[in-house]
Amino acid sequence: MYHEIRRLRAAEHFSIQRIADQLKINFRTVKKILGMTEEDYDRFTEMKWAKAHHLDPYRDFIVRYLQQYPDTPAAVMHDKLKEQFATLPKVDPKTVYSYVMMVRRDHNIIRVSASERQYSAVPDLPPGHLAQVDFGEKKLRRSNGEWVKVHFFVMLLCYSRQKFVLFLDRPFTSDDAVIAHEKAFEFFGGIPLEIIYDQDTVFLYRGNGGDYIMTDVFQRYEASRGFKVTFCRAGDPESKGKVENSVKYVKHNFLFNRTFINTEILNDQAQAWLERTGNGMVHNTTRKVPQEQWLLERPFLRRWMPLLNAARVNGHKVIKTNTIKYRGNSYSLPFGTYRNDETRVFVTEEGNQLVIKDTGGSIITTHLIPEGVGNNIVNTNHRRDTSIKLDALRGRVREFFGHTIEIDTFIDKINTLYPRYVRDQLTAVLTAAERSGQQQAEVALEFCVRNSLFSASDFKSILQDQLSGRTQPTVLRPVIKPLGDAKTQLIVNIEPERSDIREYEVIFNQSF
Repeated sequence: MYHEIRRLRAAEHFSIQRIADQLKINFRTVKKILGMTEEDYDRFTEMKWAKAHHLDPYRDFIVRYLQQYPDTPAAVMHDKLKEQFATLPKVDPKTVYSYVMMVRRDHNIIRVSASERQYSAVPDLPPGHLAQVDFGEKKLRRSNGEWVKVHFFVMLLCYSRQKFVLFLDRPFTSDDAVIAHEKAFEFFGGIPLEIIYDQDTVFLYRGNGGDYIMTDVFQRYEASRGFKVTFCRAGDPESKGKVENSVKYVKHNFLFNRTFINTEILNDQAQAWLERTGNGMVHNTTRKVPQEQWLLERPFLRRWMPLLNAARVNGHKVIKTNTIKYRGNSYSLPFGTYRNDETRVFVTEEGNQLVIKDTGGSIITTHLIPEGVGNNIVNTNHRRDTSIKLDALRGRVREFFGHTIEIDTFIDKINTLYPRYVRDQLTAVLTAAERSGQQQAEVALEFCVRNSLFSASDFKSILQDQLSGRTQPTVLRPVIKPLGDAKTQLIVNIEPERSDIREYEVIFNQSF
């Protein structure tokens, strides 16, 4: 121990903390030993092991138990001693820990946890066969001192150790992961036969006892590309240790003390880093340059061509209710935006506005971005069919009725009486007219104009009267209920007496 600590400090130039981590001891112990001569250390160890310990009477039990159950933690051993020996003195848990560690050293009982397994070297697979994928995140500081968390995607070709990295300033979604795959395959110049993943919700909807159910987006993408998908067992990231090390490499090399400006610049910097360092330097394990090995592996990768439906990959799925889900909120889209399950829209944030565009880049609608999640943001205008312009709708109505004076009058009155519901009124009139036929509709329109009935509901009621077989549409008039009994009629016919104005003039003059 003494000489190893001295060697790591003098030859390897390790820090005290790094030496402690390497030897799995306390950093204070390292610092204390570095301040000793070899003779001081010998005297220290002799005194340490020569003195009596409170737990010496129980040493045989501890040795037998550790030999039978080598994965026993010191805390469990403390409880076992209290359970087996009523005479056990009250000792600090740290004392039990130190004593158990001393027993392990004396009897060479290595602690191997129940879940720990023995490892063996894994033979390298043929070139082009296997890749591994993982995600990482790290906080970077902006130039103004503000912290921002960046998320990144890493894909590694296992044969050549060629790496690809993509950064976002938000967590990856299934759509983002698919885009990252496409960029990685373009970067590698081909597709490996098999890719290993964690059981991440970006890819996996449910583990289902090994019968994995992937997310809808990733399942369709995997089927279109044809590579084999393999998921690690839950809590077993070591089965893809190559890419795990690459994630650490990105964090502790490329991202170390890097200033964040925006994701575009960060991704450009990452590509330059991959070329000069990440893929351009000798790999510590293979002792070969990944970029050079990739040139040998590339011919064995399956051919990659851009997807014909690339617009579907880069976008948000439109739900049947003409809405999209974005960052925990639901946003409405105009009626008719949804066409089928493959309908996609593109979303960007501009300040506090969410801008939604179609595949052609035209703006469909905008919404204010609310605080928090779980909000349902609805524009009431999206509930109407706005596929036809209002002027075009007026033109269709006039054309159906032959551009008569009556239809012009009817439309003008609709514009005046229902300025906010012109579209609804004219759509209802046109639908009812087309259903009943032009002749019946013109008769109903003429009757409505003549009787000053200017609403879609009145127009439909007149059409229903005609279709029910009445020769002339009827207009409801108010019914005056006659007075009932003779006494009531007598009271109605009574005429009150009226005074002559001259009588009031005489009274007024007398008062003065």
